Amino acid sequence: MTDKGNISDGYHTFDELYEHRNLLWINLCICNYTDCGIVKEHLYPGWFLLFMDTDKGQISYHLPNKLLPLVEGKIAEAIDYRYDGHTTNDVIDRLKSMSERS
Repeated sequence: MTDKGNISDGYHTFDELYEHRNLLWINLCICNYTDCGIVKEHLYPGWFLLFMDTDKGQISYHLPNKLLPLVEGKIAEAIDYRYDGHTTNDVIDRLKSMSERS
């Protein structure tokens, strides 16, 4: 069985790309910390949820707990998180809309 994390596009492995995505997301949330929250106990053991509320709706990603120290003390833990039903396509649209803000 192939370790999918080691599959490469010739430049990066999936593991490298996910590490980039996770760290970019963390940094975007830290820069917009008042709109973001952490859900520590969420669905998958060993993972936490880092979300952002935008004017178009939520964006969220599950991240491995090993990255939690990077956001603790910088982003508040959510007390009453409610998933808005967003899909992958919604997240793409919402990320695009963020780059269109003036």
